[in-house]
Amino acid sequence: MHDGIEMERLGIPTASIITHVFLPTAKAMVRMMGVPDYEFVVAQHPLSSLTDEECKQRAAEIAPEVERILVGSAAKQAV
Repeated sequence: MHDGIEMERLGIPTASIITHVFLPTAKAMVRMMGVPDYEFVVAQHPLSSLTDEECKQRAAEIAPEVERILVGSAAKQAV
């Protein structure tokens, strides 16, 4: 989360991804870093025990949200 926020501050569009068990921590981090509206993607936990195919499926599930955040970030900077 921290790296994504810092990259955004440098003008580099990012899409930070967390798993749902870290949602409270992520919400606290964006508030503490002064960007309460920072958008991030929430995937289901766990990730480390998934097979390659399960990882691909999980990635496919969150890809539209990642794309929306990245395109939205690029569009905001172009304005």
